[in-house]
Amino acid sequence: MKLLGFFAVFSIVFLFSCNKKEEKEPVITDLLVDSFDFTKDAVFDSTNVPQRLRKIVKDISSLNIYETEQGGKGAIDTPANFKNFKKLYKAASEQELLLLTDNKNSVVAVYASVGLSEKNNKYTVPVFQKILNRKGIIHIQNGCILSNDHPAEPVYWKQYYKLKPEELNSDPNLKQLDSMVLFMSNSSDLILTTALRNRTYSVGLKNQIAKQTFENHRQPALLYLHSWYKKEYAELLQKELASLIKNDSIDAGHKRTYVSMLLSFNNTGNKKTVLNYLKKDSLWKEDHQIMSQLENNGISSEDL
Repeated sequence: MKLLGFFAVFSIVFLFSCNKKEEKEPVITDLLVDSFDFTKDAVFDSTNVPQRLRKIVKDISSLNIYETEQGGKGAIDTPANFKNFKKLYKAASEQELLLLTDNKNSVVAVYASVGLSEKNNKYTVPVFQKILNRKGIIHIQNGCILSNDHPAEPVYWKQYYKLKPEELNSDPNLKQLDSMVLFMSNSSDLILTTALRNRTYSVGLKNQIAKQTFENHRQPALLYLHSWYKKEYAELLQKELASLIKNDSIDAGHKRTYVSMLLSFNNTGNKKTVLNYLKKDSLWKEDHQIMSQLENNGISSEDL
């Protein structure tokens, strides 16, 4: 599979330094971390929870955050909810974990799904599909990264990272998960980018990628179509790229990528859009890719 040259990660996350701070005065990241309260929207559901598992489930629900084994800034101990997960994994049977995937607390349901997938690989796709149907988001901490994502995302990453790089394209479970990710309306850009990077898709799924591009305006899907189906979607892609270039909320670095992609169509009809942007960006001349594409789009030095 050829490399998708323009693929970039747009994941929206909060990043905090993993190094211990020596300042005596509190720094802004410390204040931000301390201000997070994940318990406000905690849900407690004891339905179908065996008595011997209720304390573990309650403890997970109380913290109300999906934590991986990696601790956050300055952490020495294993994160508390990951410890709770290991207790649940050890104590619960497959059937009990399966029941917990329906728990009203999404963090409990996700940990149950991850544990079930680890115990028996046959559950990987079914539990992902079940969690995929959940609404809302969950709080996630993976090392120094805090994010709010769809509950299905940790289940996906658990399967993804258990594989070797050479297995990503051929693993049947990941192949099904990737296809389902294409239908997520609120996936993170990171997971959508990863699913699109793993493989090429059939005509039917190509249409879903087009829907993500032109109806949901998802940049990873746009990059995929530009890399693989540029000629087929030429008109729509140019329209979408022009819209992104005019969007003031997008940073200059990404805009230059979109300008270069638009210029790759060698269409003089895009001249006005490109010139309007270049006049606003004083650093575009440092981009040699853009410089080399101008002439084929009818743009001369006199226009600049």
